[in-house]
Amino acid sequence: MAADSDADEIQREREDRQAAERRRLDGEKVRRREELARLKAFDAGARSPRAGPPVAASGTSGRPRSEPARPLAPNATPTPATDSRPRAPIGGPIRPESTRALLAVDPAEHFDVQTLNVVPLTGLVPSVEDDPRLLERVAHRLLELMARVKQEVDDPLSAGAFLRERVLEWYRFSGADPDWPVRMATRWAGIFADSRVSGGTLHPWLNRRLAAAWAEAISAGRLSARWRRGILRDRRTEASLARTPSQLIQSEVAQALLDDLVARPRDPDAPLPLVRLSELAVRRQVPTINDSLALLFSSPENGPFVVLHPNRYPDCEELVIRPPAPGSAGAALAYSLATARSSRRGTVRLSLSADGVVVAGAGADAVPGAENGESEIDASTVWEADPVGAATWLRVVDDRRRERRRLDPPPKDFRSRPAFAALRKLIVESAEFRKALLAAKWRGRPTGLPLLVALLQKGRYVPEVATDFEYLEAELAEWTDDGPDARPSEGVWAFDGWTVRRETAGDRGVAYRAERATGRPSRPA
Repeated sequence: MAADSDADEIQREREDRQAAERRRLDGEKVRRREELARLKAFDAGARSPRAGPPVAASGTSGRPRSEPARPLAPNATPTPATDSRPRAPIGGPIRPESTRALLAVDPAEHFDVQTLNVVPLTGLVPSVEDDPRLLERVAHRLLELMARVKQEVDDPLSAGAFLRERVLEWYRFSGADPDWPVRMATRWAGIFADSRVSGGTLHPWLNRRLAAAWAEAISAGRLSARWRRGILRDRRTEASLARTPSQLIQSEVAQALLDDLVARPRDPDAPLPLVRLSELAVRRQVPTINDSLALLFSSPENGPFVVLHPNRYPDCEELVIRPPAPGSAGAALAYSLATARSSRRGTVRLSLSADGVVVAGAGADAVPGAENGESEIDASTVWEADPVGAATWLRVVDDRRRERRRLDPPPKDFRSRPAFAALRKLIVESAEFRKALLAAKWRGRPTGLPLLVALLQKGRYVPEVATDFEYLEAELAEWTDDGPDARPSEGVWAFDGWTVRRETAGDRGVAYRAERATGRPSRPA
């Protein structure tokens, strides 16, 4: 059977909600009739079942009659009746700590969902059930708080602003707090959705905990029948728990991000792996998670998703959530929270060896040119810088490759700038650099340079588009100083120790082959 579409799933959820609403209304009618019957029995003089059977009656009226009071003996202590209840102390009942904390959270002013999230709700109702007025106030406050929590966590703009504040708190304070995972777990777990520890316990969503306390409040204590009938007809509880499929996925994404921020403090030299968000992407698919992240942080759907930006927070670096690489699956599917630009103090993964081959693992201080200020040059300023060495291009290209981002197109006069001389040298000498440049190549014009890099890297290139051979030959003419309009009759170009020849490719038209000056073809990618 074919898999159900999203429309079928939403229609099925709507029908299930309607059926659940009908069952709830039927159960509410039954409970209301039972409550009315109990009230009538109480008004007729019936006693509570736990107070014992009524006292035997005597006389003609048939009504129960209490025994006459007997005089007490001298120095005798009066014995309280078995059905008497302890009176509240003078000045009213003493509110437990959890009750004071709950009533202190105002849903209208100075509302703090983190403070509400740490209020212990388990023993809240049993501690106040002997005071009907206090119990009624607690129940009403629970309803008001549920509505406010629903409003805050399910609205994308409010949820995104809240997440930015939490990421900012993690950025500023987690690195210097050794108790960060323990202290923040109780504050952030279960705010948007259920938080589950892998192989461990489940921390329910905040509104589910509030709803459980509310249900316990209306079924316990000596509440007035009028107030209880009114509260049973209140549908704000169901509205505070109901969610659409998109709201459900958005809440899971937001809570997974919070749980990842709690899991480990910030390391300035390494990105934060978002393990729980990655596990959620395995279950929900990457495009679905990306849609929710784009909605929360007002970013493009293909990422990266900007969380913090120096324009708004001057004391912070730009922090982005990097989506997984296209085609990744299983354990290779990974989200991460990192700076948009690599730290200047970080390591440079690529550098040139003596024979022109790029190797990994060289430190930034060991790269030639870093001491001349080139380490401060990035992808946005590389074309304006003078001078620009090989180390700068190595870092710029490797940063963009690791961030899974493309280079910005160069300016129109890029060939006359100092940065092009260093770029041309690396393209000619280093196969590893050409491979990295192809992974981070810019989109759009100029088109000829990426085609030439692909030809030198693979050794042979067959144009896939009819106009590609024109762009490639114009680029070859630029490199041989013949001008972009020159077309050699023999179809041979020689430059910087390379020889490129045009040859026929059967039905596919022409092809191009690149060889070193020694006659050996270039090493394939």
